[in-house]
Amino acid sequence: MGFGKERPELQKPWIRGTPKLGGAGFALLLAAVSSACQSVWLHASGLPNVTSAQAIHNMAPQEAAHHYPVRLRAVLTFYDPYVDPRRGVVFVCDHSGCVFVSVPRLPVLPIRPGDLVEIAGDTGPGDYASIVEASQIRTVGHPGLPGNPRRVTVDDLASGVYDTDWIQVVGRVRSIHREPNIVSLVIAAKGGSFGAVTVPEAGVDYDRLVDSLIQLTANTAPAFNQRRQMVAVHLFFPSISQVRVLEPAPPDPFGQAPISVLDMFRFSPDASVVHQVHILGTVTLDWPGRLLCIRDHDSSLCMQATQATRAPVGSLVDIVGFPAIRFFKPTLEYAFFRPLHPSDLPVQPISVAADRTLKDDFDGKLVEIEAELVGRDSTSPDSRLVMQANGVLFSAILPREIPQSVSERWKDGSLLRITGICSTEVNTFSIGIGDGIVRPESVKILLRDSDDIAVLRAPSWWTPQHTWESFGAIGLLVAICLAWISILRHLVKSRTKELRTSQERLRHLSEHDALTDLPNRILLNDRFSTAIQRVRRFNGHLGLLMADLDGFKEINDAMGHKAGDAVLREVAARLSGSVRATDTVARIGGDEFVILLTDLDQAEKAEQVAAKLVAVLAEPLLIDGKAVRVTVSIGVLTFSGEGESVDTLMNFADEAMYRAKQQGKNRIEVYNQRGPSTLDSLVGRPVTHPGNV
Repeated sequence: MGFGKERPELQKPWIRGTPKLGGAGFALLLAAVSSACQSVWLHASGLPNVTSAQAIHNMAPQEAAHHYPVRLRAVLTFYDPYVDPRRGVVFVCDHSGCVFVSVPRLPVLPIRPGDLVEIAGDTGPGDYASIVEASQIRTVGHPGLPGNPRRVTVDDLASGVYDTDWIQVVGRVRSIHREPNIVSLVIAAKGGSFGAVTVPEAGVDYDRLVDSLIQLTANTAPAFNQRRQMVAVHLFFPSISQVRVLEPAPPDPFGQAPISVLDMFRFSPDASVVHQVHILGTVTLDWPGRLLCIRDHDSSLCMQATQATRAPVGSLVDIVGFPAIRFFKPTLEYAFFRPLHPSDLPVQPISVAADRTLKDDFDGKLVEIEAELVGRDSTSPDSRLVMQANGVLFSAILPREIPQSVSERWKDGSLLRITGICSTEVNTFSIGIGDGIVRPESVKILLRDSDDIAVLRAPSWWTPQHTWESFGAIGLLVAICLAWISILRHLVKSRTKELRTSQERLRHLSEHDALTDLPNRILLNDRFSTAIQRVRRFNGHLGLLMADLDGFKEINDAMGHKAGDAVLREVAARLSGSVRATDTVARIGGDEFVILLTDLDQAEKAEQVAAKLVAVLAEPLLIDGKAVRVTVSIGVLTFSGEGESVDTLMNFADEAMYRAKQQGKNRIEVYNQRGPSTLDSLVGRPVTHPGNV
């Protein structure tokens, strides 16, 4: 879908419906005269009529900007004058496809989904894809909505290929948002989440859809940036009748048995994590409309809370929400809570040294820390105090409802005792390496109110200003020392930056091939282990392709090692460009490459990718102005989670690759118990459209 600019002539009353009895003759006469005049003008202008939805939608925006005349007959699938503040939103579909139609917001038009309409107007460039800027819409019948929606996935929608199409998708409703003239759903499905918008209907209880698995029929539309690039996708569906409930939500989410916070995202064969969960806990922090933290008998949990309802600290609350992981922490999304009563077990803070918060598990817990106030961060909308203790620098954050002026009562240099929720941030460099446990890198303390800060020791009266007034000479010395410290800090900062850059470079060199910059065996093994764990957990598939160049030694001998290196770099580039960004292409030997295909929905996709790579490398390489032909033999292994180790799987793929060499090269061989793959005769015929994963 694309949104174009409104044209001045569209501000006139311009819609015509089917003539009513009584004035039928006069109305038909006017329609005939109008149509005849328009035909004469179009013929005189010499511009061709555009008569199909697909022709308009597939037109390049710069071409559509010529405003070619449009005469289109199609079924209206969606109309809403309120969702876009610039125009009314209309989608129509004919036998060729669907297209977005821009109409004025007012007056509201007497058209409805399922109407067969005739549209007259011009092409327009829109904001994303080409659109119709309508000047007339005439209803000529009501055949109803199209009955053949295209079934798609979230990955299909994210590709942008199905923009404006009439599609059908399956997902689970996470939340409902209402505005005066709009109802929007947040839906989670395999591949991601998306929003869906409809016009509110009287008497419809949309809340009952939350946590339901639904099948939705709608038109697709993009969210885009100022460079006409799609950054998200959302859907428009005309009414509740396009929502089919495949699995209804539990009748009362608060009625299900509560679970422990500690049970969230622990290993379990139960797939209930896709549903809402019910948790009981005692409130430890409440920033109304922003953040709610609780503690049950096992652990602590913080979540985004959009409710303005206050939950007093120490009260027991009933919460339902969808488990999610945000910033490497378990949390609840789209949570809804209701206060119950004061808890019988008041939460007492844990007294802890600042450095222990980075070593032990205090995340989400109510802690008490003694630290020195060293400054303030004025860039944040919250009052943020910079504290230091035990060699750790951290922030203490007051809710933004407390004015910044309140924090001025505490002077720099004061020794303070602060009580609040410990919130750690993860060292992302540790993710996926080592023992798999994420490590805290920094910490901040979330305070409930100003009473959570107690002054243990006021700063010394002998401030630099007083010292200067009393001892001028000493003040000058202090100024020199401060300047020297500033220089030292600058030098330390500069050297620290250099060391970090050097460390990052060394880490990259240790995990990547120096010639092709592809991952080496170390990084491949790490990603392979992670992919195997995902296959075993989510019951998916992965593919392992062992590729070896045919006759590479002859190229080295004939053209030299410099040309051989250029061949390897070009092969690496072609392999990387032929797979998904989530896949891994690694070089593990001289002319030997490994391609790791993760999260495959079908095991056969690995063979299709292998065939595609054979075809891609069959094209000649241009090396030093000479065309060099290189072929490849590929061993294919698919894995579905049973048994084998990384080394065993690599050996199996290697055996298949050597079988491909023995069978004549320039081919693929699949490791299985039945012998070679059905794609075992690639020599002598091109591999066209081998398939996408």
